[in-house]
Amino acid sequence: MSMDRGSAKHGPKRDELMAHEVAGIVRARRDTRAGEWRSPEPPGEDAPALASRPDSAGVLGSAPPGMTTVDVEERSELARWLGRAVFPAERDEVMDHLRHQHAPDRVVDEVRAAPEGVQFTSLGQLWRALRDDSHVESHRY
Repeated sequence: MSMDRGSAKHGPKRDELMAHEVAGIVRARRDTRAGEWRSPEPPGEDAPALASRPDSAGVLGSAPPGMTTVDVEERSELARWLGRAVFPAERDEVMDHLRHQHAPDRVVDEVRAAPEGVQFTSLGQLWRALRDDSHVESHRY
């Protein structure tokens, strides 16, 4: 029986070294090196600033089809205050959790618009209840 270590090109030691090199960038989503000379150079004049997505559906960092960037930011803020631990929950339980987390009043007021007596199993289901179809992504990437 063979074990899959995730890479056939390098040994386990090299895999760990490569993962360690980018760990800070992956966690912080920005360059974390103290020495500027160690950071990669920005793209030049002849290179585009944003990379295209591999599936040609848009530009990396853009909103998914059916949503605007404002919708994405609002859904992200709601997710920031809720987390996954609250689900499954009804509207009042979600509002209590938001108050316990000291979420802004505008976030609590937004959740108040959700229907009563419905058990939400995920943030996505709650978001669909709060927004009409024009503010919900039409498909996942």
